[in-house]
Amino acid sequence: MLKRFVLLASAVLLVPQFWTVGAFAAPSGMKAVTPVSTLTKLDKVLAKSINNESLPTDLVPSITQLSNANAVQGSSYLHHSCDPYVVNSEASDPAPCWYGSKTAKRTVVIWGDSFVGNWIPALDLAGKALGFRVAEFSFVGCNTTFVNPTGPETGFDENEVKACISFHANLPRSVKRLDPVAVIAADGALSWGPGGDPVFIAGLNTAFNEMSTPASHPIRILLGTGPHLLEPAPTCLATHPSSIKRCDFSFSTGSPLSATLARDKASVQGAKLDLIPTFQWICFHHVCPAVIGNIDVYADEDHLTTAISTYLSVLLEKALTPLLSAKSS
Repeated sequence: MLKRFVLLASAVLLVPQFWTVGAFAAPSGMKAVTPVSTLTKLDKVLAKSINNESLPTDLVPSITQLSNANAVQGSSYLHHSCDPYVVNSEASDPAPCWYGSKTAKRTVVIWGDSFVGNWIPALDLAGKALGFRVAEFSFVGCNTTFVNPTGPETGFDENEVKACISFHANLPRSVKRLDPVAVIAADGALSWGPGGDPVFIAGLNTAFNEMSTPASHPIRILLGTGPHLLEPAPTCLATHPSSIKRCDFSFSTGSPLSATLARDKASVQGAKLDLIPTFQWICFHHVCPAVIGNIDVYADEDHLTTAISTYLSVLLEKALTPLLSAKSS
């Protein structure tokens, strides 16, 4: 089978089934985060961050809070009723968790693997700012593309395999009921290689096609894939507080991340979608710092903290604005 990067399930908090209460609540004691307003301002912060050697004394989340990775990432806000990894039977009739504006008439769907959790905090705030509600469908470890797993893998047993296949079969029906203005894919899989990437793109195209109807053609958006670190960032930062550059991730032409970014770009034509690259929000000059400003970027090897997602929310809002405006014009 094609190599698939299985992302293990996060613990879930018992939040209301249909709506979160206001914006994302930070874990107890965590400082509030103010979103960065422009890419120019972010670039200045990134340029400084890749040269920092010492762990900030006001790190958000703190090292202590990072010891519970599940509590500081967006996927921790999922309710059991919308998490088919936890309750496999949910895959037969996927139901969303809701975010964004409670009173909005426009709906934006986001679906995918656990990388959906990377952007839910940002998308929640963007929905409130732009006036749309967010229907979240995710299945940890299940391909975002409609390419079904062929057998169990580490962290993904036979029950999850069957549920993933069911999720792919039944998700389009659940999405079409909502008549969304846009459908967003979030994916955590690195490049499948020269032979596999065309299969990936075809599977992504299939997924978008099946979520459309003859009368409804939602905007098709892909949130670009991000880095996979060599070790969990919190562990590295705790071990090397005076040399945190050792925890940064670097990539070059021909690296797995570069191949993944090329695949995402090829998806624009191959899957007829709009791409919102995200690596430029967390990387600068091919270096992806583990800490941006005073904010820890990663809850583990590849999942973003709620804090950094919140920090980047205005940039996501600005990226979505012209796409959603085109749909309403």
